[in-house]
Amino acid sequence: MHVRETMMAKRTSWMIAFAVAVAGLAGVVVPSAMTGGAVAAGGCEASVGSVWLPARQRPHRAEAFSNGPNCQKAIVVITVRGPDGSAQWVDAMKASDLMTFVDVKTTSAMKAALNEWIAQGGPFKTAADLPPWPPGAEHPVNGEFPFYPEQGVDRDYYEKARALRAPLFCYVQGMESMSCVALIEGGMVKLGVQSFPG
Repeated sequence: MHVRETMMAKRTSWMIAFAVAVAGLAGVVVPSAMTGGAVAAGGCEASVGSVWLPARQRPHRAEAFSNGPNCQKAIVVITVRGPDGSAQWVDAMKASDLMTFVDVKTTSAMKAALNEWIAQGGPFKTAADLPPWPPGAEHPVNGEFPFYPEQGVDRDYYEKARALRAPLFCYVQGMESMSCVALIEGGMVKLGVQSFPG
């Protein structure tokens, strides 16, 4: 029992630290239930979820939520869960840094924007849809809008993902770019960022 209690305490401490760190991105007040103190509730809380059907894989779930004193100062968090419900990918950002949330001022508008953020109707369904990375090139070539590989992703790994037709989950991650995360061998790896006209 002592070992289990110690593990639970460590897990609780880690969860509180994560929540505080994420909230710190936008000065968001952490709920009092997590901190033990009396704090004000956030003014722009919304959450959404939908099924993601990656090619040749079992259904996954995409989720997103927002929290902040108002929608312009909110943070937004995106999560992709595997078939067993475990989180395979998590990303948190300031809403004000993302094109999808620029004009959001109400919680109803935030909910609509969150749904748009996790929707997967774009041109990249699998890594095979990403631009090729020619030998000797600095990065994959896609006309005037380059794809920038994530640090640590070299040409061999990138082209292997394309050859495997690894399913992609892509979402806006800036004003003129989106992250593309590949589902490879049961895990999710960020391949890089696709730029697009703002």
